This record gives sequence, structure tokens and C-alpha cells, in this order.
Amino acid sequence: MQINRGLVFWGVALITAGAVALAIQAGVIDGEDARELWRFWPVVLIVIGLAVIAARTPLALVATLAAGVVVGGLGGTLVSGWPDGLSLGCGGEPEEIVSDSGSFDGSASVVLDFNCGDLEVTTADGTDWEVDARHAGGASPRIDADGGSLHVAAEDAGGVFGFSERRQAWDVSLPAGVDLSLEVDANAASSGLDLEDGRFTQLTIDANAGEVNLRLPGAEVDDFVLDANAGSVSIDTDDATTLTGSVEINAGSLELCVPDGAGVAITIEDDNITFSHTLDERGLTRSGDTWRSGDGGTAVDLSIDGNAASFTLNPEDGCS
Repeated sequence: MQINRGLVFWGVALITAGAVALAIQAGVIDGEDARELWRFWPVVLIVIGLAVIAARTPLALVATLAAGVVVGGLGGTLVSGWPDGLSLGCGGEPEEIVSDSGSFDGSASVVLDFNCGDLEVTTADGTDWEVDARHAGGASPRIDADGGSLHVAAEDAGGVFGFSERRQAWDVSLPAGVDLSLEVDANAASSGLDLEDGRFTQLTIDANAGEVNLRLPGAEVDDFVLDANAGSVSIDTDDATTLTGSVEINAGSLELCVPDGAGVAITIEDDNITFSHTLDERGLTRSGDTWRSGDGGTAVDLSIDGNAASFTLNPEDGCS
């Protein structure tokens, strides 16, 4: 009899998550101590990696059970501890502010190095940019710019796994009238990236322990690279969006919203027991590892890889 290790993994993870959540609510496990365990979230990636390595060995089932217990245990602390937030060393009120503005002479490179808090990035017509970076005391975020580049960086990280100990809240406006290479590095962050009508030769997002809401109506993205760990990602497009690139998500969820009739090509190597998707339920045509929809050219072309993760195309309630 062949055992579906994917079902075993999710079954063990859900049972463990429920048991841990109940134990916290009943006071058997101290809630504050449980939330502190999230300081060790990279252990999830290590265990999942070991499970993937062991997938073709006699230890496959044992490794799958171990991965399910670890992911489920941390998931249970997340469910029960969400109202009080996770303890990642991110505190304080971002009441101090540093601001700057300018314009680009032509195509430009933008790097946003963000730790801890809320990052909002929008686009506007023209060639001007603007940054309002609020922070909770300590060293101010650094803003370095010239006619072809903008680099905004949080204070030197001194918190857990490189996360800042002081909360940030940035509002960044970028020009939609020039070609941009945009790199966003966000840790312990809630990132709202509303890049309407933007033109991106490259868009790179590296997100850890947080959520990313990426809106791309009318945007052109030639080279998209997203690497997300321990969090959720949503990508929203419209009829005018073009998006080509790759996504890797570990211990999290990915949602992609595309309009009806849009040309979509999604490539997934479909042999990872810890990664689930809904492509077979969306009426797409499959050829090998690629699912396609639409009658014309391909507007959204993504290669997706995940571990202990899920991918949903056009969720019923829309993207976040």
C-alpha cells in the first residue's frame, strides 16, 4: 500500500496545531512562552528541508511526521497567539520621522531595506519619488538618492534573526513614468505594494515572517522574483498587467488573482508532498508541469515552488 505523504503531513500538522492551540487556551502551555517560540521559526525550514531530502529514502514517512509536528506546533501558537501578536522583538510606536523627495533623470534602481512594521509603496505619474519613514526612536532610517537610484534602509538590525527591535512605518511613492528596478527586502513586516501602472525591468521581493499584498493593475514586470518565508502573499492583476518570473514560498500561502480570460501560464514541479495548489480545479489545460488558460498570448507567466505551502489561483473571496 502506498501512503500519500502529503495527506499525512497536513493531517499531522492540523492535529498538532489544534492540540497546541487548545493547550494554550486551557493554560496547560503558557501563551507568552508559546509565542516566544516564533523566535525559532527558521527551524521549520530546516525540518522541511530534511523531509524533502528524505523523500526517496526509507525514512520518508518519519521525516514527514516530524515536519508535520513542527509546522503544526508553531501553527498552533500562531492561531492562539494572534490577538497579542508574535514576539519577534518588534516594538514601540513609530512617532519620529525622516522624509525626503526627489526625481529620477531616467531609468532608476530602487532598494527598500525594511525591518519590523508596516511598509506601504505606491506609484504616481511622472518622475518624482517621495519617502516618509517613521520609526520608534533610535537610529533614523537612511535615505540615499541621486538621479538614477534610491536606497532606503532601516536602522541596523539588532533583534531576533536580524529583525529590528524598533517598529517602522514607511510610506514610499515611486514614479510610474520611468523604468524601475525595484528590490524590496522586508522582515517581520506587513507590506502593501500598490504598483499600479508601474514599469519594472526587475521586481525582487524577499519577505520573511510577514505578509505581502502586491497589486499590479496596469503594471509591466519583465523579471519578477519573489522569495517568501513564514508568511502570506497575494498578487492581484488586471487585463493590462504583464508579469513574468518566479516565486518560492516556504511555510506560507500564495494567492494569485487574474481576470477571466487572461492568458496565464503556471509551472509547478508537482512532486513536492508539502506543497498544494488549486490549478486542477480552475479549468486550466495542463501540459507536463505547466497549466495554461486564455485564448491569446500569455500575460502572466510564473514558475512556482513551495515547501509547507499552498497556492490558490483566484480564491472565491478574491485576493487579500
